[in-house]
Amino acid sequence: MSLARLPILKRLIPSLRKRWAWLSSPREYRIVKREGARFLVNYTDWADRMVIIHGLAERAQVAFLLQAIGERGCTTFIDIGAHMGVYAIMVARRTRCAKIIAFEPDPRNYAHLQANLFVNGLMNAIESHAVAVSDRDGLVPFIPGPPTCEVWSKIGEAADANAMTVPAVRLDSIMSYAGQNIALKIDIEFHEMQAVAGMRNLLQKNRCFMQVECFDEKMPSFKAAMEALGYRLVHEIGVDRYFAN
Repeated sequence: MSLARLPILKRLIPSLRKRWAWLSSPREYRIVKREGARFLVNYTDWADRMVIIHGLAERAQVAFLLQAIGERGCTTFIDIGAHMGVYAIMVARRTRCAKIIAFEPDPRNYAHLQANLFVNGLMNAIESHAVAVSDRDGLVPFIPGPPTCEVWSKIGEAADANAMTVPAVRLDSIMSYAGQNIALKIDIEFHEMQAVAGMRNLLQKNRCFMQVECFDEKMPSFKAAMEALGYRLVHEIGVDRYFAN
């Protein structure tokens, strides 16, 4: 057992990391090493601080997804709402997926993703696209998250005063996979139903395992939509739901 796994140190290490984050220059970007990978982090952003303090954001979810990818023999991983690239990078480092594709429409997050791919030597291993995944192709209104929580960026309404436009694609328009084992992670702030509507062929023609962030108020309708496609709910970690066909 490593020292970091001892109960007292498991509590102490995040506390020390949090104190270091507070004492550090609040506007400074730094590269930290976590779980064998390097990440450029912004000490003022909430999601970045989770990497600094806890080792990785959503550690339980990442671990469960990596385990499922291995057990199910997935050869392709599609990261929808990739943000800074934690999931895509960990899949590249810890699994045998031959094809990894990341989608991130927020220009700030996409630049962050590219930086993390670069410092990990994964620019060629992970295919990335600065587009949203939706139920239509073309431009969609998009609301950037606040500077302190860029992970909250989302597709919004055109009438919103803060909306910009970003390109969007249906996965069925750009992917023609069939008969493959595919893992997907979807974290796109209430747009998961539309994303699934745009990838019906992909989901029905392949064996897929999905991690989807879906909040409780949306869960009944989303679960029904997944069941109509032949998927069952197999696990939950907080608001992250896992489906398989």
